[in-house]
Amino acid sequence: MHVDNLEVAINAHLPDILRRADLEKSTVKTLQKELESKLLMSLDTKKNYIRDQIEMYLKHGARHAFADSGEAPEQHGGAGKRGKAPRKRTVEKKKKSGRGKTKEVQDPTKPKGPKGPYMCFVGVRRPRLKQEKPTLSFPDISRQLGLEWRSMNAETKAKYVKMSEKDKTRYKNELEKYVPLNDHEMEKLREKQRERKAAGGLQVMYKCSPELAAFFNDGTVQINRKELTTRIWAYFKEKGLLDDSNRRYVFADAKLAAFLGMQAGDRFLAFTIQRFLKPHLHPL
Repeated sequence: MHVDNLEVAINAHLPDILRRADLEKSTVKTLQKELESKLLMSLDTKKNYIRDQIEMYLKHGARHAFADSGEAPEQHGGAGKRGKAPRKRTVEKKKKSGRGKTKEVQDPTKPKGPKGPYMCFVGVRRPRLKQEKPTLSFPDISRQLGLEWRSMNAETKAKYVKMSEKDKTRYKNELEKYVPLNDHEMEKLREKQRERKAAGGLQVMYKCSPELAAFFNDGTVQINRKELTTRIWAYFKEKGLLDDSNRRYVFADAKLAAFLGMQAGDRFLAFTIQRFLKPHLHPL
């Protein structure tokens, strides 16, 4: 299989593997091994991509995680144009969104877009649902939210439509006051992005959010991902937060829950911790 088709092939097989897997016992490594056995090749170069897809699946379910995956590439023989067409389409797609491509720098001062009615509902309902049913997994929570939204009567739904309209007004007002960064300021941001990329992902230094700095409470204001992961795992072990029945899971104590936006006692997959930490790392 040509390397340009790897992500397409991964997306073709991974949903079925995840649906059949026992996610309480599986790890990214074991899921990757199963993929490799199906594709008959090493996927070490795609382990970060596989991890991202698994996290997306856990958060949103297969519909969102693999929405753009398409079908597995067909095997074509010969050297005719027909045999090369799928490869060409895949390459064009990777030019737009392939891993390793430098994303265009966004103006950090630009107002955040408005939420639609459904996202307003999710913002209100998800924390309550997690409290009511703490054993539900991320995919189950997403499915439950979707079911509740689809069965909601018009009167109740109107409340979230109103919230959405209010957020649109907020966005419109902020947009009127918004002054885009000039070309020089944007170029400085691009230069910082290039420096971070050259330094390598795990070693790039970030500014800690106030919540993260307060969590450490030792004067730490800058940190890289490698050190952050090491310190968070040390905290898990020091406080005895790893689930003894399945050490791939962690129970959040009050301090960790407040920092990560959870409820004390929430149980989550340890390898998803980066998703919770990401909002607390700000570019220097």
